[in-house]
Amino acid sequence: MITLKRLLSTLALLTLAACGGGGGSTGDSPFGGSGSGGTGGGTGGGTGGTAALPTLTIALSSSSVNSAAPAVVTATLKDTRGQAVAGQVVSFSVARALAQTNVATALTNVDGHAVVTLVPASVAGAGADEVVATASLAGTALRAIAGFQVQASNVTIDSFSSAVPALGAYGQTSLTLGISGASVGSPVQISVSSPCVTEGKATLSPSTFSATTASVTLQYKDEQCGAQRANDVLTATIIGTAQSRTLSLPIASPAVSSLAFISATPEVIYLQGAGLGQSSEVTFEVRDRASNPLPGQVVELRLQTGAGGVTMEGRGVESIDPPSANPFTQTSNANGRVSVRVNSGTLPTPVRISAKLQGTAIATVSSNLGVAIGLPSQLNFSLSQGTKNIEGYNIDGTVNTYQIIAADRSSNPVPAGTSINFVAEGGQVEAIKQTQLVSGIARTTANFVSAEPRPIDGRVTITAYALGEESFIDLNGNNQWDAGEPFQDLGNIFKDRNFDGSYDASVDEFLPLTINNASACAAITNPLLNLDPSIPSVPGTCSGNWSGAGQVYVRRATETVLSTSAGRPLWASTSGLANTCSKLTLQIGPSPTQTAVFTQVAGDTWYGGRSGTLSFIVADANPGSVSLALPPRLNPMAAGTTITATTPTTGLAVVLGGGSPVASTTEASAAAVAYTFTDPLVSSGVIFVSFRSPSGTGTTVAINVVDGARPTTCP
Repeated sequence: MITLKRLLSTLALLTLAACGGGGGSTGDSPFGGSGSGGTGGGTGGGTGGTAALPTLTIALSSSSVNSAAPAVVTATLKDTRGQAVAGQVVSFSVARALAQTNVATALTNVDGHAVVTLVPASVAGAGADEVVATASLAGTALRAIAGFQVQASNVTIDSFSSAVPALGAYGQTSLTLGISGASVGSPVQISVSSPCVTEGKATLSPSTFSATTASVTLQYKDEQCGAQRANDVLTATIIGTAQSRTLSLPIASPAVSSLAFISATPEVIYLQGAGLGQSSEVTFEVRDRASNPLPGQVVELRLQTGAGGVTMEGRGVESIDPPSANPFTQTSNANGRVSVRVNSGTLPTPVRISAKLQGTAIATVSSNLGVAIGLPSQLNFSLSQGTKNIEGYNIDGTVNTYQIIAADRSSNPVPAGTSINFVAEGGQVEAIKQTQLVSGIARTTANFVSAEPRPIDGRVTITAYALGEESFIDLNGNNQWDAGEPFQDLGNIFKDRNFDGSYDASVDEFLPLTINNASACAAITNPLLNLDPSIPSVPGTCSGNWSGAGQVYVRRATETVLSTSAGRPLWASTSGLANTCSKLTLQIGPSPTQTAVFTQVAGDTWYGGRSGTLSFIVADANPGSVSLALPPRLNPMAAGTTITATTPTTGLAVVLGGGSPVASTTEASAAAVAYTFTDPLVSSGVIFVSFRSPSGTGTTVAINVVDGARPTTCP
């Protein structure tokens, strides 16, 4: 069924087709002030006419545009009946960007007009362009175009002046620009620069701006420009043109106030012939009253220390008071600095360079350059380990670290790159490491993992050594060894397998690192130089004299326990045990003959009061060797082993009194468990004490506790 509305619509279309369609409107020539309107429509019925369409036309108030005379652009929007349409958005653009509209879009008024202002994009721009208006009405896209001519504006910078004729050091002044041709409708883009502003020696605010008035004020501040030049030449330029004007601004030079020592690079040089760095660059800086550097100043430099043949630029020590007649001079550079090269001599010594501003009393002295030995000294060769007891007796790959901190006899860091060797009697350790300077300290770290071989007693000795010098007591303070001064006569290094400080040829491993040494070792006469297990030295392989720098290996050794994963707790106190005690003989020192008898925790019963404390030695389960007649070694469980105490007995409370986790130690640690009968009807119970290694291996012992007198004593 055809609805009434649809029937009426069909009749209207038939009527329109019978009458003929209307064509789209056409505007005047673009350069005549108005542009063409949009066209469109369909084929009419019967007579072949076209339907009427909405129109958009564009008109300019002037076809010629410049900065002083902008043009008004009017776009007119009408519907299919030729009636003005209000409240519609019209967009504007410029085809070649020689000009720009004040807004990109405008709304039509009651007359169908959308109005914008057209101004040149640049005061220097010239040529022909087109302004384009677009809109959409009743689904029809409309577009209108109008051409125009852009004329360059006559804009000039008439004046450039300063509020003061000359600027004092670090002063500030106002600068004024006089401009012709600038207006709100035709802003002028101007940039101002100068050598000092470019170099960061002066600041200018603003340095680039848009001028809309006949006068613009800027702020200029000296930031040490006066130290570089007598005048700063400022140039103001109209961007996009050749129009510019300059201003020469005199600036006073700041007064010299001080000389400062800046650096010695490097701060430590080494004796001639040491094979290490032997020269340093010492730098001073000339400063003004604001502590800023000053160039172009003549500085006199003199070497104050000549011990061992130290030189400065090939010159020796020069008199300061009275000053030498022909000092070494340098002129401060653009950064206000002067530098000299210092070379070491044959003696360790601090080095000082004096600097004096020529013709004044302003002077200073360098402070931190020294000539050092550079090689590690025995007393200054330090070895430490990350963990003293690692779970490595039953497990491969358990890691540990060994750190060396090395210094020369003056406790100054040895150079970065000093080689340190590491050897061990078991497991695997990195062979060679080089020192690095970390926060100014010379150190290096070697990695270790548990592996075969493993000593039966579970104790591995790690030894580190490097080429250095024997320590001595410098009695006269000249920083060199003199006959009669106590020294540490060192022999060859050996792997001290039982870490007792004594060389046993049947057990210990000799390291053939002798440097022309085959004499009896000189007696040590000062306790500061005593040897101990950390300084393994083979008797009879010394020189009998202080060996000199680079003629001996400094060394340090340390012992690491490879703890078993399982535990074997021992009673630290047997005061409450009955005759169920289990005895065990353990080695407690470096020698297998150093033994002691302990009571092992193994299914015991503890007799005491309503409360008490059970004390334990937290030992590992080192097996020893029956075939070699080596008793088990008393070793700690691995660091990080946790201890817990629990009870299934109702009316009995237990609390771990300490010892968990096991610390980093080479000696078996202690732990304690406190118990209390909380129920008066309960007088006996069971306590479980568990030991869990870092790998997760657990060892648990059960202890019966009884409130009462023990029937027998523990032998």
